[in-house]
Amino acid sequence: MGDLFSLSWWGTIVGGLAIFLMCITFLGEGLKKLAGSKLKDIIDKFTSTPLKGILVGAGVTVIIQSSSATTALAIGLIAAGLMSLKQAVGVIMGANIGTTVTSFLIGLDIASYAPFFLLIGAFLFLIGKNQKIHNLGITIFGFGGLFFGLTLMESCLKPLAALPEFEQIVQTFSNNPFLGVLVGMIGTAAIQSSSAFIGVLQSLFAASSSTIFTLSVAIPILFGSNLGTTITAILASLGGNTAAKRAAGFHVLFNLIGTIIFMLLLTPYCHLVEGIASTLNLDPKMQIAIAHILFNILTTIILFPFTTLLVKFVTKIIPSKKSLLPEIDLSALDKNIMGIVPIKALDIAFTEANKIGDLVILSGDYLTKYVETLNPEYKDSVLQIESNVDIFNDKLNHFLTNIEHQDLGLSEMKLYTSLLKVFSDIERISDHHENLIEYLENSKERREKLSSFEKESILKLLHHATQMTSIVIKAFNEHNHDIIFEIRNLENEMDDLTRKIREEYFSKVVKREESRSYIDMVFIDITSNLERIGDHCMNIAEEI
Repeated sequence: MGDLFSLSWWGTIVGGLAIFLMCITFLGEGLKKLAGSKLKDIIDKFTSTPLKGILVGAGVTVIIQSSSATTALAIGLIAAGLMSLKQAVGVIMGANIGTTVTSFLIGLDIASYAPFFLLIGAFLFLIGKNQKIHNLGITIFGFGGLFFGLTLMESCLKPLAALPEFEQIVQTFSNNPFLGVLVGMIGTAAIQSSSAFIGVLQSLFAASSSTIFTLSVAIPILFGSNLGTTITAILASLGGNTAAKRAAGFHVLFNLIGTIIFMLLLTPYCHLVEGIASTLNLDPKMQIAIAHILFNILTTIILFPFTTLLVKFVTKIIPSKKSLLPEIDLSALDKNIMGIVPIKALDIAFTEANKIGDLVILSGDYLTKYVETLNPEYKDSVLQIESNVDIFNDKLNHFLTNIEHQDLGLSEMKLYTSLLKVFSDIERISDHHENLIEYLENSKERREKLSSFEKESILKLLHHATQMTSIVIKAFNEHNHDIIFEIRNLENEMDDLTRKIREEYFSKVVKREESRSYIDMVFIDITSNLERIGDHCMNIAEEI
C-alpha cells in the first residue's frame, strides 16, 4: 500500500492505458485490412433503409473496432450527397451496438492468455511473408495487448479500490447517480475512446467490493461514457458541412435521449442486469458488458420508430447554410436494374453522368478562384467534387455492368462503351484538379509562394482547360457531333501556350539567383496536368 500513488504506480496505470489504446487500434486496423478496402462501399450500397443501416453499422464497427470511425465514414457519404441523413442515422445506431463487442470480449476475462496472443501476433508479423500474414499478426497482437493493458491497470486498481477515500467517492456517486454520468462523459471525452473507458470501468468494478461499488453506481458511469463518445463526432463535424453537423447532432441526440430514458428507469434496469447476472452466473466484468449491450440495443429498439421525427428535429435545429456545391441526387443508380429495358438503363446512366459532368465544370471554376484567392472554401469544394466523382464512377460501373449485354443492339453497344470511356476521361479531369490543389497546398506548407509569372501562367492554362472542359461536356450532354473541330483547335492552342510558358519559365529560372526547391521541381508537372486536361477533352470530343 506504501507504493500507492507513487511514480511506479502511476507509470503502470498510464502504461496499461497506453497499451490498451494502441492495441485496440492495432486490432481495428488489422481487422479492417483483413476485410479489405470495401467497407465504404458496403456502407454505401447496403443502407437503403435505416434497418439495413443498423445491421451494416454494427457489422462494420465490429470489424474496425471504432464506432467513431464508422460514423465518420457515414458522414463522408452524406457530405458527398450519396447517402441521405435518414439512411446514415441507421449506421450511427448500428455503430452504437457494434462498439459493445469490445466490452463483451473484455468480459470473457481471458487475460491469462494475453501474453501468448502477444507472442503469436508478434511472431506472425515478423516472419510473415505476405501482407495478409502481417495483418493477421497485427490483429492477434492487438487482441492480446488489449487484455495485457487491462491486466496492468487492474494490478494497480485493486489496492485503490480498498481505500476508505475510494469508498467515500463511490458513496457520493451512489447518492447522486448523475455525477456518475458526468464522470463517464468527461472521462470518455478525455481519452476519445468509449471502449477504453468502459474497459477501465470493467476492471475497476471487478477489483472493488460488490457491496460498495454496485451496479447502480457503475451503470450511470456507463451511460455517461456513451454520451462522451459523441464528442469525437462533434469535433469531426466542426469544420464540415451542414450534413456532417446534422449527423453528429443526431448522434448526440440519440445517446442523450437513451441516457435520459434509462436514468429515469435506473433502478429497474439495475435489477434486470442483476437478474441476468445471477441467472447466468456472470463475473463482474461481464455484468458491465451485458449492461452496455442491453442499453444500446434497447435504446435502438425504443427510438427506431421515431427515426423520421428525430431527423426532422435535427434538421430544424441545425439549419442548412448556403453551400458552394449543388445537391446531387444519384439515387437512380441504386435501382435494381433487373427488369429495366437496357436502352432505358443507358438513358439513366447518361442522365446521371451529365450531372457529374456539370460538377466537374464547376470544379474548374472553383479551382481558378482558389488559385486567385487561396480561399479554402474553394479548395474544399474542388476536393469534395473529386470525391463525388470517384464514388459516382464506382456506382456507374456497377450499374452498367449489370446491363444484359446480349440484349443491346449495335448503336446501344456503342453508347454503352462511349459512356464508360467518356466518364473515365471526366474522372481524370477531376483528378488533375485535385493534383493541382495538392501542389499548391504543398507549396504553402513549405512557405514557397508562386511568382507573378507562375501564377499568371497557371491561370492562363487553367482558363483554357476549363473553357475546353465546359464546351466538350455541354456538347456531350447535347450530342453535339460537330464539336470536334473546335476542341481540336483549342487543344492545339493549349499545346502552343504550354510550350511558350515552359520556354519562358526555363529562361527565368536560369537568370534567377534565389532557388525554391519545391516550386522549381513541380511547376512543369503543374503545366503537364493542365495540358492533359486538354487531352482528355479531345478524347471526349472524339468519342462524341
